[in-house]
Amino acid sequence: MSKKLSRFLSTLFLIIFFFSFGVSMRIENFDTNNVKNDIQYLSSKELKGRLAGTVENIQVANFIKEKFENNNLLPFNNSYYHNFTTYYPQKLNDTPYLRVLDENNQVIKEFEYYKDYKEDMINFKVNDIIFDKNNNVSLNKEFIAVGSDKGTVLLYVAENDNMEFRSSFLPESSMDLYLMITSNTKNQIENYLKDGYKIHCYIPYEINKTTVSNVVGLIPGKDQSSSPIVISAHFDHLGTDLNNTLYAGALDNASGIAFIMEMSRYISSLGQPEKNILFIGFNAEEFGCLGAREFVKDYGDLLKDSKVFNFDMIGTNNPAPLCIMGGEKDSVNSPLVKSAASACIKENIHFNYLFQDSSDHEAFRNANIEAITFIDNDLSRIHTPNDKPEFISDKSINRCFKVASKELIKHAFANNPLIIYNKIITLISLTFSIILFSLERIKWSKNPHI
Repeated sequence: MSKKLSRFLSTLFLIIFFFSFGVSMRIENFDTNNVKNDIQYLSSKELKGRLAGTVENIQVANFIKEKFENNNLLPFNNSYYHNFTTYYPQKLNDTPYLRVLDENNQVIKEFEYYKDYKEDMINFKVNDIIFDKNNNVSLNKEFIAVGSDKGTVLLYVAENDNMEFRSSFLPESSMDLYLMITSNTKNQIENYLKDGYKIHCYIPYEINKTTVSNVVGLIPGKDQSSSPIVISAHFDHLGTDLNNTLYAGALDNASGIAFIMEMSRYISSLGQPEKNILFIGFNAEEFGCLGAREFVKDYGDLLKDSKVFNFDMIGTNNPAPLCIMGGEKDSVNSPLVKSAASACIKENIHFNYLFQDSSDHEAFRNANIEAITFIDNDLSRIHTPNDKPEFISDKSINRCFKVASKELIKHAFANNPLIIYNKIITLISLTFSIILFSLERIKWSKNPHI
């Protein structure tokens, strides 16, 4: 090798080394402990289940905004908050009851809350109703449906008589009030109705209108005119019941929002992406994915060519595969689904497919915007008081990061090799620099007059 070529290569590899080393020093490692610490906080009693419309939900929105700021994300459209109005169930300072009344309205039977019955969150358009057999009463093995001039109520038998499950609040649902009851309670109510008694039900919730916020942070890209990459997760959950039992929602979905907050720290350290990247904490997902729907409604034109990566329930400690969830009309050949599946295969990660409109990707898919949700398909604890942070697994969080980070670098950074292979490039360039320098030293020592 000629002296000039040797020195040229030495200089080239040193330049590559120092450049790649600089990139390496700038990149922040994704820290699973940060994710778990944020899940612990978001699932705490202090935040009371993060129900949209509550003070605690606002507190969480502010927490996410501060995280985005600390991770060098900019406000989107001059604000970190995207506001919209919604109806929400407000708990009243009162006591629930389910009673049997005689013809003189005297109480002859009082059912026990949580043991015999419990409100379901689906709706509270009516919270106080009296009915008897003269009303429009439909009996079924699983439920009692009642229609009266004051409203409609559905009393349904809880699975295995377990009162722990809590549904999402759906303000557009068909019935006015929903009650979970045990099979024994159902049998007793049917018998009391047959004997001419009245049933009086009161659940201390009322429906109010309020303004809630999505939280949005921006990493500006080189091409400001292109549709952004969207990284999202919802942060709301189901609050507490009338016994103040906490629905902490650690997996669903403190895990997802904690994951994207840490991802924002990692992604912002990679340098300027090719396209804008939006990090969005969606609100009111438990009200029918309202936050995502409102965001798409307001910014549909901007998002038309976007690619959306949503995260919902990341980190189960049960043996569930990572799932790539597309919309109901998607398939394994949908471009973003196919791309994510390829990343799983390359990383040797066991995965599965789901095609359901059951998370925040739904609003994007309905607008014909490419979107998927990464989800650990473990339904064993969600919407129950047992969805706690102690059941979150580092292994599942890291599994999702391996796939999601590759997809984000691919779509937002055009597969920049200095990001993907940074450690390898740094090591190889340093090794070759040392080798070439050593060869030069050996040659010089043998012939110092060269």
